[in-house]
Amino acid sequence: MRRNAGRRFLRPFFIFFLFSCLTLFAAEFGEAAGQPLRVTVPRVVRVEGQACVLSDIAALEGPSSLTERAGALLLLVRDGVLTRQQVIDALKVSGLEGVRVELKMPVVVTVESAAPVGEGGAIDDEESPGQDNPEKGPAEGENSTEELSSAIKGLAAWDGDVEVRRQGALPPGRLVSPGSIVPGTPSATLKFRDEAGRERSLAVRLAWYQSALVLARSVKRDEVLRESDFVVRRIRISRPGLYASRPAEVVGRTLRKNLSQGEPIALNSVVGVPIIEKGKGVMIVVHNGGLTVRTKGEALEDGFMGETIRVRNLSSKVVLSAVVVGKDTVEVKVP
Repeated sequence: MRRNAGRRFLRPFFIFFLFSCLTLFAAEFGEAAGQPLRVTVPRVVRVEGQACVLSDIAALEGPSSLTERAGALLLLVRDGVLTRQQVIDALKVSGLEGVRVELKMPVVVTVESAAPVGEGGAIDDEESPGQDNPEKGPAEGENSTEELSSAIKGLAAWDGDVEVRRQGALPPGRLVSPGSIVPGTPSATLKFRDEAGRERSLAVRLAWYQSALVLARSVKRDEVLRESDFVVRRIRISRPGLYASRPAEVVGRTLRKNLSQGEPIALNSVVGVPIIEKGKGVMIVVHNGGLTVRTKGEALEDGFMGETIRVRNLSSKVVLSAVVVGKDTVEVKVP
């Protein structure tokens, strides 16, 4: 009896809780489904390089789930302009089917070149440089901020860009600590020593940038990448060596998973495509001094360019180790 009474007592609370959850879900879903996505692009925009994402040039209004997805769409600059049709085409393949989009944009938008963010400079978060600030050290100025950025890049052995936001005045003297900085480190404390031997500390926040390959279109898993599938774009990174920066690193390879337009290509997301397949016929080229012999063979395993694989000579039935030197071609060097 007590158990049944307890259930009857808790049932209204359970119904209220369930109704509240459904109401919240419906509100969030209705917001994304019912509200339009408003995209406003001015007549003149500033773009770094030959590509940008929509959020770089447009004001986006609407549910955050829609603005984030639309803002990541990649656009390619052609002959110094972006067109309304380019934006429409990008939105069509963005996965925003069923969403009402209000696009306010000229037919043609002029694109001006923008200087890279954070290139060779530091930003003072707390105060602007000026001669009337008594706390400014003698090394303050545009040259000193560039030197600070260069010094940090040197400590990190970093060939990309680093944006330095310092929290305070730049101390006089030379930088003595730390001895090194790992690229991708979000913050650090720098120590300077002046001529009198006094040390002062300066806290800095760091943002690291590198040129990376970004997809110009959505690519599916196992699809072979071509050079026309990506553009080079400067991106912010959290650690080095994560993204491909050269076409040779990805062209002719396939993706482990689907990637959307505008996403950078991570090196661990691509796999090589064998140019020789197991069981297929190959041409075996044997070099012996100045003599070269060619004979037909069979690949006993898949082979990538430059890889050593086992092949069988179809005439002698001898199994050889050979280096993949081209499409369906292997090479055997006799000492």
